[in-house]
Amino acid sequence: METYLAGLGTHILPILCIFLAAFLQSVTGFGLVIVAAPLLMLFYDPKLTVPIMLLLACCGNFAQGIWYRRDANFRLIACLYIGVLLGMPAGFAVFSQVPGDVLKLLINGMILFSLILMQISHKDIRQCRRNTVITGFFSGFASITTGMGGPPFLIYLAKTTMTLQAFRATCFVFFFTCNATSLIMYLCGGLPLAPAAHEFIYLLPALALGIAAGHLIYRHIPIALLRRLIFFILYAASIYTIIRVLLKYIA
Repeated sequence: METYLAGLGTHILPILCIFLAAFLQSVTGFGLVIVAAPLLMLFYDPKLTVPIMLLLACCGNFAQGIWYRRDANFRLIACLYIGVLLGMPAGFAVFSQVPGDVLKLLINGMILFSLILMQISHKDIRQCRRNTVITGFFSGFASITTGMGGPPFLIYLAKTTMTLQAFRATCFVFFFTCNATSLIMYLCGGLPLAPAAHEFIYLLPALALGIAAGHLIYRHIPIALLRRLIFFILYAASIYTIIRVLLKYIA
């Protein structure tokens, strides 16, 4: 117990990152991985960050998915999951081959591209079975490669007519299935998860506290304000990380 408490003291900054990301996800239905990943890469190697985030996301999305499951759109989730299964083998091949710095650039580049696309694109993407499966493919590829299956999903449903309650529930259930499948794929591919599980134990309390705090007050917080906050955090963390990696090679 003393060793665990001492370890918590050395994990203060990552713990704060997870609390913030979990709070934002609990309020909006998304944000855990896409917010925490670029922040955690300031402290961890990217190839360790991805499985850490997937473990945390599985726990968070499972708990919230069980709570809100009655509001989830399971027909949409099933179509998305078909694409996820098709996209993951290619994603694992990329993850297992690229160096850590390349993966870091890939993750943060994907975040920036997604942010810009979500802000400048005003064109509706027609929701049909084909487009849903294609979205699932890119979500599966991105989930196992970068730990972030959310951007393709969020871009596809940016103009959804679902209620906030249904959208949040669908996010929780879909992201759980996507992240859990990524972890199974890692195990099947021989990737050791013990180092990620060690860090996960220290970060888990922050996840629980962030989710609980968001659940208690999400009805009283302007969603538009939170979305602006998420965009600001993501732009700042991603641009900083990309510049730091590039300067490392320039120098």
